[in-house]
Amino acid sequence: MAPPSDSERAEARRQQVLDAAAQCFRGHGFHGASMAEIARTAGMSPGHIYNLFQNKEDLIAAIVARDQANWLAKAEAMLRAPDVAQAMLDGVQQGVEECTAAADAALRLEVAAEAGRNPKLAAIVQAADAASRERCKALLRLALRQRGVELEPTTLCARASALAAIFDGLMVRCVRESGVDRAALTSEIRRLVQALIEA
Repeated sequence: MAPPSDSERAEARRQQVLDAAAQCFRGHGFHGASMAEIARTAGMSPGHIYNLFQNKEDLIAAIVARDQANWLAKAEAMLRAPDVAQAMLDGVQQGVEECTAAADAALRLEVAAEAGRNPKLAAIVQAADAASRERCKALLRLALRQRGVELEPTTLCARASALAAIFDGLMVRCVRESGVDRAALTSEIRRLVQALIEA
């Protein structure tokens, strides 16, 4: 097996820093987590981290981009499925599990809260959300088209936003409501998603 290349090692270090930043932001919030603490958590010097990221805003932007890349990869896989609607329904359980993982939900809510105060970060979050909703619209459009249905653009856009709202809302619920019954929740959300991918 060949040793990792310089670019692979650099990417591994970058992901190590992002994991450390996510851990610190979850534990102490965006403003409570210092770059020095992130460096300690990553097992690196602050100088090394500053070679990779200019500041905490850059770290948050990279975390948002990483989350978005993961979602877009899943969406691409669903778009290639023979039955897109079924692929979307099959993905509900994983979506519920991910959105009700308390640590990840806390981080995403922290990012959203900071975006509400920071215009630069708001632009980053809104751009990522817009791209994600476009992919969601593509999924809905194809799922409906495979069933011989075409929706007008306004309705399609509203359904994509409704679908996003379902999963965004799960993050708030898992913080406010401990011990969520994921199995029952998954069943009900499948029914909601089913309604959105029907005429």
